[in-house]
Amino acid sequence: MSGPTRPTQERIRMLLICGFAPLMFVAVILLDGALQPGYDPINRWGSELSNGDWGWVQIANFVVTGLLTMAFAVGVRRALGSGPGSRAIPIFTGVLGGCLIVAGVFVTDPNPGFPPGVQPPAESSLHGWIHNLNLFPAWAALTAAILMTAYRGIARKEGLTWILITIMAGILTPLTLYVAAQRFSFDTLSGDGHGLWQRISQAIGFGWYALYSARLLRDSGRTSPPGIADQRSTAPRS
Repeated sequence: MSGPTRPTQERIRMLLICGFAPLMFVAVILLDGALQPGYDPINRWGSELSNGDWGWVQIANFVVTGLLTMAFAVGVRRALGSGPGSRAIPIFTGVLGGCLIVAGVFVTDPNPGFPPGVQPPAESSLHGWIHNLNLFPAWAALTAAILMTAYRGIARKEGLTWILITIMAGILTPLTLYVAAQRFSFDTLSGDGHGLWQRISQAIGFGWYALYSARLLRDSGRTSPPGIADQRSTAPRS
């Protein structure tokens, strides 16, 4: 059986390059947070950057990253072919992308102190509630995609180092976000260090996606069509 045509390979590779978008999302948050007057990245959520005169930067960051992550999900589906997680991993990745878009469309409410001079609403708005609740399916999908990739790696014996990195990312990503949530009071809408722990969680989870993208790009040059290598590796030998 002949391999995929060059245009098909190039399309897959372009989709897989989109897997670096989540890491760029973190870079934009760090840069935007460092430049915003009155913003403390250690003690404020990244979503709070969606408010104020420059809020459009973070809103665009959410939406563009979400779209590119969904494109990456398509590339992952085509690159994985068959085998364990070949459907679940791109589905969870696509859900994450959709949740990022939702986070950009439904802007969080401002918290006390940022933007400077802006008074928080007495009660959470509908879009604020949607934004806050959206965090849970987003990080659940992210964690599920990572752990399903670890399962695929174990089933296919893809290498101990990669498997351990993926398992650790799947554990630390939700754990560090949990620490961030514990350091924030929803009664006073303030906290101590939750912004730092959120960024650690983002760096681990979204940084893992960059590693995964690089790994898939490395493997995308094979001559067999997606799924053929899986079939060969599982076929009985005479």
